[in-house]
Amino acid sequence: MKKLMVEIGLKFLVRGLIAAAKVEPAIQKELGHYADGFLFELTVLNTSTKVFFEKRNDGFNYLGKHVDAPADLSIIFKSYRAAQMLILGQIGLHQGYAQHRFIVKGDFLKTMPLVRILYYVEAYLFPNFISKNILKEQPVLSASKGKAYFHLVF
Repeated sequence: MKKLMVEIGLKFLVRGLIAAAKVEPAIQKELGHYADGFLFELTVLNTSTKVFFEKRNDGFNYLGKHVDAPADLSIIFKSYRAAQMLILGQIGLHQGYAQHRFIVKGDFLKTMPLVRILYYVEAYLFPNFISKNILKEQPVLSASKGKAYFHLVF
């Protein structure tokens, strides 16, 4: 059950990245740190559970589960439980990192813009009563959560 939940959650997270990039200028600014075609991977250690996405133009492009090229930046969750806790908003990204629940593989300087982007995505995707507990600081959102959810669904 955890595997299915994490697989769905990772896809939902990537769709959230795509949607938030369409409505949030701060994410557009952070995307400037990546060249077009920069490949990201979210995966669970030693499993087939993974998603790939890339930076394309002014946003992200979902590539699915199988890509032939190695990722430029991988976030590898150490277990399904670790991934589930982050995806469901039980812990924040900074807490998961402090507790060593995931590994980052790639250029560490390229990780920081993604972390800032993920903070915005969490602020858009989660209701305020959850995001205030998992984010160190609530980012100022330029668009409504409804607009982001519209782009998420359509």
